[in-house]
Amino acid sequence: MGIEYYEAPDVEHLVNMIIVELGLTYINPKYVYCFRSRGSKSKRIVARIHSLEKLWQKALQAHPRYLIEVIAERYDKLDQAGQEKVLIHELLHIPMGFSGGFRPHKGYINRKIIDKLHETFRRHKVICARDELPNL
Repeated sequence: MGIEYYEAPDVEHLVNMIIVELGLTYINPKYVYCFRSRGSKSKRIVARIHSLEKLWQKALQAHPRYLIEVIAERYDKLDQAGQEKVLIHELLHIPMGFSGGFRPHKGYINRKIIDKLHETFRRHKVICARDELPNL
């Protein structure tokens, strides 16, 4: 049996929150799709990011698009913080130009950067949640 893919609205919601809360304004959430896969033989991969390459964009006369695939067997076992960090990691692969290309790990993506952004995200989420509380 091969890999099966399913739309992942829960992942998409979290990705959109991360984009907004971290101010990743160069990422157009309208063109970021999220899927969950089951059946991968991969042992270490938790998530992958795919893009619509330049030549396909030209052939289809389409905007750049990105797809974040979470591997259900590993991603779904993570706690909330782990899932958030995985998605931050994948979003960091999207270049500032939102061109359909990818940023490499070197110089852009490492544990220190992800942890710092995650702390900012969590702090901002708490502030927003506190602001939404009714005045008693």
